[in-house]
Amino acid sequence: MWQGRPGLVGAQRRTPRPALFAGLAVPQELKVIADFYDFMLWLTRHVEKFPRHHRYSLGTAMENRLQTILALLLRAKYTKDKAALLADANIELEVLRFQVRLAKDLKALPARSHGHAAKVMDEIGRQIGGWQASASSQQ
Repeated sequence: MWQGRPGLVGAQRRTPRPALFAGLAVPQELKVIADFYDFMLWLTRHVEKFPRHHRYSLGTAMENRLQTILALLLRAKYTKDKAALLADANIELEVLRFQVRLAKDLKALPARSHGHAAKVMDEIGRQIGGWQASASSQQ
């Protein structure tokens, strides 16, 4: 008769492993990138709940757009010519706004979730705009 994994008895605990980066300073991400990543995670979890016929069309398009925006923000972080990348990120964010609105109108996304998404996307848009202004004043 099988008795579980060998070497573990009942509620026996393993010895804790040391933290992977203990004592190392982990660099903090730019606020706009961190906020966008959090939003991306939130929206992806909501897209997973879309009805099947919306999940594989609109949902996939939204997830692809999220990845595009994240890639543009990361590229802007590491290049000197940020203006074009940030402008593209802003346009992609605007398209995403309409996709989220469409999801709400199709009843794939609850109105309350749409309100939260709109507020977060507005804040991210403001952050990108501020970054654009800062980048253009430095050039």
